[in-house]
Amino acid sequence: MFEVDLKKFEKYDKPGPRYTSYPTAPQFNENFKREDYLDEIVKTNYGEQTPDLSLYLHIPYCDTLCYFCGCNMLITRNRDRINEYIKYLQKEIDLIRAYILPDRKVAQ
Repeated sequence: MFEVDLKKFEKYDKPGPRYTSYPTAPQFNENFKREDYLDEIVKTNYGEQTPDLSLYLHIPYCDTLCYFCGCNMLITRNRDRINEYIKYLQKEIDLIRAYILPDRKVAQ
């Protein structure tokens, strides 16, 4: 039988913004380099109020097509492809983690 942790459910049962993409497409340009990206991440660690983090991880693979989701996706049941994507996602997390202070709070 499936058990639900009600305290955890209540903790996260809050509305949040719908992820649309950030930065938005018009903000991308060829002059924004890797160093600029990392500098922007580091800047979020400091200031009068360090903002909470909002994390979004997109796994763009679905078993079947649904008609309610507007996300970029690919229908596949190829678990090797999905696992490879997750492996690279973990590498990206490990790379970025080095630039974020470890005491930062994750809000969503």
